[in-house]
Amino acid sequence: MYEIGKTPDNHFCLFWRLSASFCGSSGFYACGKRNCRIQFWWFLMVSILNQRPVRWHLVILAFATAAVCLQAHAQTDKDKAPSKPKYGVNKPLGETYAAVNSVAGEQTRLVLYRAPLDTRKATDKPTDQVGVVSVYLNDRYHASLQKEAFSVVCLVGKKAEVRTRFLPDVIADINPELDTRHTVAMKGGQSVYLRVAEMAGQKSRIDVVTPQTAAAELANAKQQMHTLSRVSGVQPCREAEDTRIVFDPNVITFGSDAIFELKKTEIHAISVEGRQELKNIIQKINVKYKTFADVKVHVVGFADDESNETLNRRISQDRAKTVRAFFKAQGLRTTALTYEGRGSDDKQKAQLFGLSPRRVEIEVAVDIH
Repeated sequence: MYEIGKTPDNHFCLFWRLSASFCGSSGFYACGKRNCRIQFWWFLMVSILNQRPVRWHLVILAFATAAVCLQAHAQTDKDKAPSKPKYGVNKPLGETYAAVNSVAGEQTRLVLYRAPLDTRKATDKPTDQVGVVSVYLNDRYHASLQKEAFSVVCLVGKKAEVRTRFLPDVIADINPELDTRHTVAMKGGQSVYLRVAEMAGQKSRIDVVTPQTAAAELANAKQQMHTLSRVSGVQPCREAEDTRIVFDPNVITFGSDAIFELKKTEIHAISVEGRQELKNIIQKINVKYKTFADVKVHVVGFADDESNETLNRRISQDRAKTVRAFFKAQGLRTTALTYEGRGSDDKQKAQLFGLSPRRVEIEVAVDIH
């Protein structure tokens, strides 16, 4: 570097010396940040002290050189910055737990999660959660749950053997005699919630908890993502399809033989043929839906509008109540048998479909879960 007060041989020599002093002999792209900044400010001070007008354009050029150098370093740092980790080893926890309303009829959904600190018993490890609790299903490795983690698996069958093993650190000795075992009785269409916790002495515990308890304790839990389950027979979890079937009341509407006589509500106000039609409806429901877990029948009565609405609604309700009693006496198999009267409502519907205002409609809702 030139000395203060001395003039370089020419402008080119000065700029060469300035560039070399600013970024080093290996070029300004290769110089270190600290070296760049120190030598740049040293050159700037020297130039100002010399106070030679002919050198000011070189000062400006030095500023430009500094900008290029610093920009190069900034780009290098950006290239070296770690990219956002994906789910895996760098980011082992995934999305927050979300409750599932239903499970496919043939599957059992096992939800395994690490017990929060405030749920552990006095005999458990009192310090903050450390290590992992490894979970095995039917003697096959499934997952290693770390702090605030959960895992979900769906199986088909009658039972599942669950085994847990607490590993406080990577160098902990494995002692199978300390493993905890639990047998889960599986039933299709259900979820089973298993809370696992570490205990003193490198032991673990398995608790079967209610859906309500699990929902509260899983509020902040995240899915364990970095482990690969080796359990055989695992299926993708599926929610139950919308198995609720609601039939249009017009499908089960009494024919002309089953219409009540004017202002009558007793069962004998329906003809013999009409009562036989009611029996046919009972048989249809009992046979067609006998395999369904839940069959709900709702009887709706109507009345014409020849009287005031209060009387119409009472007549319609009595008609629905009469049919409900008839269904019950004749052995209709349902989990719920309800009724209501709607008076002279739906007159437009009756006119549109040619229905009698003194009709009774049967609404059937079926659930298989």
